[in-house]
Amino acid sequence: MAKTYSVTRETAASNLGISTRTIDRYIKSWKLTYKKIANKVLLAKEEIDELQQDFSALHQEDSSEVVSSWGGVSAINPSIEKVVEEKIDKFMMIMTEKDRQIEDKNKVIFMLQQRVWELEEKLKTMIALPDYTREKQEALVEKQKLEEKIVDLKAKIKTEKVRSLVAIVICLVLMIVALFILFNSSNPF
Repeated sequence: MAKTYSVTRETAASNLGISTRTIDRYIKSWKLTYKKIANKVLLAKEEIDELQQDFSALHQEDSSEVVSSWGGVSAINPSIEKVVEEKIDKFMMIMTEKDRQIEDKNKVIFMLQQRVWELEEKLKTMIALPDYTREKQEALVEKQKLEEKIVDLKAKIKTEKVRSLVAIVICLVLMIVALFILFNSSNPF
């Protein structure tokens, strides 16, 4: 049997005496099917009628309730008892569905709390952008100072090497001159 999608969310909510949010929850939980036509959500008329019958059965006040007393024990008409049992079953079904929805929402809340805790932990170790920029600038200035010191030290080492080399050359020249003088004074011609 083909379903007729002709009832808007607002009309369904009004007919059933519930909010459009409840209609949305029924759609989300697949209790109602829908089609989207020109950005308009249309519901199956048959499903809305069935829901309306269920709701009217839940809210129906049976005025033909017959209760008879015999020996202090109340006996209820079997047809009324069946209606009451059906209402209790539907109520239990609704309660079970609500419990499941609450449990799902609690899981989502728990995951969100976990994520918030993780983000708070990350924030504790992070540096704010202005502080990071300032620290980066200070590090660059310190690096430039250290590079200048390295250049100065290299220049001083080069100067010391040249001085040492000059001193070694002077010492060698003096030793050669001293040896020459020594050999010349011991060998008179």
